[in-house]
Amino acid sequence: MSDRQQELLRQRQLLCERLDWLEREIAREVGSTSLSTPNAAVISPVGILAHADSTASDEVVLFKDYAAAERHDPTSTKRGCLLAFAAGQGLLIAAVGTVYFFFYARR
Repeated sequence: MSDRQQELLRQRQLLCERLDWLEREIAREVGSTSLSTPNAAVISPVGILAHADSTASDEVVLFKDYAAAERHDPTSTKRGCLLAFAAGQGLLIAAVGTVYFFFYARR
């Protein structure tokens, strides 16, 4: 199983636990137990947040791995920018030359 799939499954499990907790809380506020799931573990939002804080470092490492894989070669980026600049300058010179030739040179 890939890391991404494992992470998605873990996130889905956390969301299911959070939804079970919300259903129990709503049922407690309403005074009904019909929404409550009998075999669901009691999970508080504090526990979920504590777990999220402990996995924050894992997420940072994962983000750094993806960021390192996404890096582009700076030389090719620089070359592309210089080519775009040269093409723009060429078009500007061509436009100025055309205006000069058609409007000012024939006077």
